[in-house]
Order: sequence, then structure tokens, then C-alpha cells
Amino acid sequence: MKMRRNTRRPKAILVAAVAAVALGAVGAGCLWEREEHAPGRFCAQSNTSVIEHCVDASEGPGTAWRKAEADGELPIQMWAVEPSGAMLDEPAADAAALRAWFDNIERAVAYVRDEEKNAESLRATLHGRLLGLLLNSRLRQEAILKEEPVRAADNFQQAMTDKASAEEEPLVAALAADKQAMAVVQAIFEQARSDAAPLQSRYAGVAARFAAYRATEAVETAAYAALSKQASRSDIDGLDGAEQAVLAAAREASRAPNELATEIMTLSAELRALAVSFEEAIAPHKEVLATHGAVVPDMTSGALRSLSAMLGYAQRRVARSDATATALIGGIALRRQALHVLQADEGAREAIARSRMERASEVFGEGARARVEALSAAPPVSEKLGLPLLAERCGALVALMQMRPLCEAAGASWREAGCAVLRGRFDAAEAELRTGLPRKIAAGLAALRETGMAAAALDAVQARLDAGDVKGAAVAYDAAVRGAEGHERLEGRRAARLLRRGVPEAHRADDGAFGAGAVAGVGAHPHAVYRAVEELR
Repeated sequence: MKMRRNTRRPKAILVAAVAAVALGAVGAGCLWEREEHAPGRFCAQSNTSVIEHCVDASEGPGTAWRKAEADGELPIQMWAVEPSGAMLDEPAADAAALRAWFDNIERAVAYVRDEEKNAESLRATLHGRLLGLLLNSRLRQEAILKEEPVRAADNFQQAMTDKASAEEEPLVAALAADKQAMAVVQAIFEQARSDAAPLQSRYAGVAARFAAYRATEAVETAAYAALSKQASRSDIDGLDGAEQAVLAAAREASRAPNELATEIMTLSAELRALAVSFEEAIAPHKEVLATHGAVVPDMTSGALRSLSAMLGYAQRRVARSDATATALIGGIALRRQALHVLQADEGAREAIARSRMERASEVFGEGARARVEALSAAPPVSEKLGLPLLAERCGALVALMQMRPLCEAAGASWREAGCAVLRGRFDAAEAELRTGLPRKIAAGLAALRETGMAAAALDAVQARLDAGDVKGAAVAYDAAVRGAEGHERLEGRRAARLLRRGVPEAHRADDGAFGAGAVAGVGAHPHAVYRAVEELR
């Protein structure tokens, strides 16, 4: 007796396969709920590696992607292995298992498309191992379904084709959008080049005019020298003409650079406007450029720097020209006064000389009294450490001692009234320069060493002091004090932060270059610093 053939199992395979494929072809909006811990595996392989990196489906496709990415270079293809690891004999009979596999395929493709957003990897995924698995599965399904007289294989093939089309559409759309975006970027570049063309031509003209203007500097200087020589030889009647010639030369020297400066500033403003317009137009497309490794071109900064240098030269040269012309006009005025005095009688000349000498004596006396008053005051002290700042006082003492030979000259002089005020300060100033200031600097260095300041800066001050360079030592000492003040302020703020965080005092005291003195706060004056300050005072 012949056994009847069991047709229930192929029918179950057909129903499960067609239903699962039809549901899987829906795409991102699957009709069934995803299983967070679905069976199966995700696999990934980079373009430059032969190793397949597979992980359990519960770890997600991102884990497989990261392993492949660490092993090689893009593009990376991904696929999902069916839960049973075999052809679809068993999963096709189990609709849930088949749905789980198609769900994993959907998750793998969605991860490449939506998370990594890499078009080349999406193409490799859709045309790589995943396509092979689906084709092999289709062939096995066809073999199973041919056992039935119904041509259900055609339905399965159509479902698989629909699913492949659905998955490939985002890639085609992405490539089309990318191509369109690059076309827009190219249009922006072309428009920017078109807008910059006339500005580029104007820049070339400005550069040529600037080169011609710069070549006239020697001629301009020689012209002023000739006018100076002419004015120094002119009599009273000729001085008016010399003065007018100087004014005309100054106006001519300013005309060309002023016109050039106006054109430079106008062109610079237009270039900046072009740069802003281009930046606004290209901003939405920077991501596309970065994807393709393209750099946004800089079309204006070089020209702007060059124009700024041209403008600076023109302005400085005009300033020099104006200063030269002003000095020449002042010299002509003095020569005119001197010639008038020479033409006057002897009594008038003596009266003029006496008046000027009295005025000079008065000015010198006022300056002498101001010097003495400034030296009578104590030197300023630093804000936190309370150490004296000595560089300014040292400079004042040196300037005073330089006037000693003038006041010790024999005979009466128009400086006598001021020298009478200064003579009583010369000996004291010399003693302070020889011994007073070096002692104060040495005491200040000792106080800074007590605070824990780095020895290198302090040793440099001491070396100047030992070499007899009191002024240099005073300048370096003031710099060291100000440096310590800045460090103390930094440590004070840090200590306050530590206090707010509740850091133990023992930990704070050992922290920082200044140690306990820094954390305690400079305003409280550590004992050693306080002794040094009192000694200086």
C-alpha cells in the first residue's frame, strides 16, 4: 500500500514564508513589534579586511559595525544571519523565527542607512553578503515550494524583489540628493567667482598704484631736504615763499596717499561684504563638503591682509610727511623771529634775551621742585605682598644725578634757582643709589624666597645686583614682585575653590608653588614676609 504524501508541512512553509516576506517588505514601518532580544546574529566586514565580525543579535548591529570599523576601512557591509544558521526549512515552518530574521535584516540596513549615514556602506550592504543570503534563501524556498502544484515561488520572488527595491530606494534617493547638493555648491562657487572678478581687477589696479606711490618716497624726502636748505638761507622777505612751498609740498605729499587710502578702504569693505555673502550661502552645505573632503575656499583674507598693509604704510608715510612739514614751518617761524631780533637795536635784543632767560630759569626751577617733591615720597608697594616697587624711584634718582654736573658748574647761570633746590638732594640720592636701593632689593629678594618663589628669576636679579647694575636689578626685581602677585592671586582663587569643595587644610597647604603661604592668602602676610616688609619700612 502506498503511503500518502504529507502536504501539510509545505503548505505551512508557504504560508509562513509569504506572510513573513510580505510583512518584511513594508520597510521601516514593520507591522510586527521588534523583538529586543531576537535570535540570530549581526555580521559586518570592512572593505580592506577578510575577517567577518559577528555578534549576537541582542548586542545590536552597532557592535558588529564598530568591530569591523576598527579592523579596516570604509565601506563596511552588514548582514543578518538567520536564527537557525541553516537554510529556511525550519524557519519557514515557524512564522515567528522567519519574522525575527527579517527584522534583523531590517535593523542591519536601517543602522547603516540612518545611524552611520554612509552611502557607500549602504550600497555594499544591499549588494553584498545580505543579497547572497536572500538569494540562497529564495532558491531553497523555491525548491520547497515546487513540491506543491501552486506556483507560490513566484509570489515569494516578487516579495523579495519588492523588499530589495524598497531597501535600494533610500540609497538612490541619497545619491540623487547628494548630486543635487553638489550642483548647488558648484553654483555658489561660480557665483562667488563671478562676483569677485571685478574686485580682483580693482585689487590689481590698487596694487599697481601703491607700488608707484611707494617708489616716490626717496623723491619726497629729498624735496623736503631741499626746502629746509632753502629756508635756512632765506632772508625775511624770502621766508614767506619758503613757507608756502613747504605747505604745497605737504599737500601734494598727502593727496596721492589719501586718494589711495580711500580706494583701499572702499575695496576692503566690498571684499568683506563678498566674504560674508559667500559664507552665508555656503553655510548650509558645509556638511556636504565635509562628507566629500572638500575645503571651503578662502577668497578674500589674503587680499584683505595685503590691503591692510598698504593702508598702514600710506598712513604712516602721511604722518611722517606732516611731521616734517610741521617742523619746517616751526623752524621758519623761529628764523623769522631771529631775523627780526637781528634787525632790532641793541636794547631790544637785550630785553628779548633777558625775557627768554627768565622764562627758561622759571621752567627749570619748576622742574627741579617737582623732582625733589617726587623723591620725598616713599616708593609704592605691591598690593598683596606689600613689597616696595623700586624701578621708578631708581630711574628718578639716576636722572637727578645726571643733573649734578650742570649745577656744579662755576659761575652764575639761568639754572641757578633750580640748582639751589637740587643741591641739597645730590648727596642723599647718591647714597641711596649706592647702598639704600641695593639693600632694599636684597631684602625684597629674601622675602620672595620665603614665599617659595622660583629661584631662577630671583637669582637673575641678584646677579645684576652683584654686577653693580642697580637700575637693571630694580627693573628685574619689580617684575619678580609683580609675577609673585599674579601667582598669589591665582593660588588665592584656587584655595577658595578648594575651601568650597571641602578639601582638608593639610592637602591645601602642600598644593602649589607657594605652599602654605599661598593657601593662607597673601593678605594675611606669612610671618617671614611680614618681617621683611617691616624691615624695608
